[in-house]
Amino acid sequence: MSIPTASSSQEYWEGIFATRPWGSYPPEELVRFMARHFRSVADRSAVRVLEIGCGPGPNIWYLAREGFAVAGIDGSPTAVRQAGARLAAEGLPDADIRVGDFSGLPWTDESFDVVIDIAALYANSVKTIVASLDEVRRVLKPGGYFFGKMFGDETTGSRSGEMIEPGTVRHPQIGPCAGNDIAHFFSREELGIFFSGFKALSIDQVHRTDHNGDIHIFEWIVSAQK
Repeated sequence: MSIPTASSSQEYWEGIFATRPWGSYPPEELVRFMARHFRSVADRSAVRVLEIGCGPGPNIWYLAREGFAVAGIDGSPTAVRQAGARLAAEGLPDADIRVGDFSGLPWTDESFDVVIDIAALYANSVKTIVASLDEVRRVLKPGGYFFGKMFGDETTGSRSGEMIEPGTVRHPQIGPCAGNDIAHFFSREELGIFFSGFKALSIDQVHRTDHNGDIHIFEWIVSAQK
C-alpha cells in the first residue's frame, strides 16, 4: 500500500481536464461568502483572492467579473490554460494563474486577503492537506479569510476503494468521487484539528442527494480567519 504523491495526483487531474469538460459556474456558498464579507468594499480590485485548485476557472471567472484581484494555482497545465482563455474570451483582466503544488505556494508571505478551496484539498493525502493549510495560512494577510468546501465522511463512497489512511481512500468505487486517484473525506473532529492555527473558525454542512437519491453528498462549508 502506498500513498499517492502530489505529482501522481497532478497527473490524474491533468488527464481529467484534458479529456472532459468541467464545471462552469461557482457554487452558491462561495457567492454568499464573498457577498457577506465584501459587498460594501468600495474598491474590490484592492482585495486579493487566491484559489487553490482553480481547475478551468469557474470561480476565478466569477471573482474577476466581480472586480476582485484574482490569483489561482492548479497542478494541471490544461486547466490553467483553460482558465486564462476564459478570462481573455470575455475581456476580463488577466489573473495570476500558475501551475503548481498547493503544499508549496509560489507567493510571498501575507499576499492575500482571501484564499478559497472548492473541493480541491480533499484530493490529497492528510500530509499534503496539512502542508497546504500551513501554506494557506502563510500567504494570508493578518485578519485574512479562508473559505473552503470539502467532502464529509458521510458521503457515499467514503469507505469504498483502497483505504490508505484514516479518511483517505484510493480509487473510490461509488459516489461523487468515484474513480478519483485519491480522496480524503473529512470528519468534523479533524477539521477542528486541521484549522487549529486559525481563529474564528465556522463549520457548516450541506447535505444533498444525486441520481434519484442513490448518492448522498455531505459537504463541509468551512470559513476561518487568520
